[in-house]
Amino acid sequence: MASTLSSASKSLSSLLTQSSIDDHEQLLHAADATLKSSKNDLEAQHVKIVALLKLDRFQDALAILQNGGDQLKDRARLEWAYALYKAGKPAKAVEVAREGSTRAMRHAQAQAVRTSQVA
Repeated sequence: MASTLSSASKSLSSLLTQSSIDDHEQLLHAADATLKSSKNDLEAQHVKIVALLKLDRFQDALAILQNGGDQLKDRARLEWAYALYKAGKPAKAVEVAREGSTRAMRHAQAQAVRTSQVA
């Protein structure tokens, strides 16, 4: 089992280091393969969330975040805020984005605020 875990993690890491990967389905498949061996692998969960967002599967990304717990939500806070925003939950997106101080988080918060004011 340890060798399978190591192999799956190495495969995912190898894919992530290839800067030319634009196939989000391939990344999703690699993340799923890693998660079969180690369902709590934070890196694989994070990669899966990003791939789902790139595929416009916002509800699926939110489901992964909900099931992943607080550690995953903290690690993928920007993605969480973005998924909430795109899934039509701007008030919750603003709440999540307020926890961050990066430019990207401020941008996500501004988008969500604007959307909630329009709605």
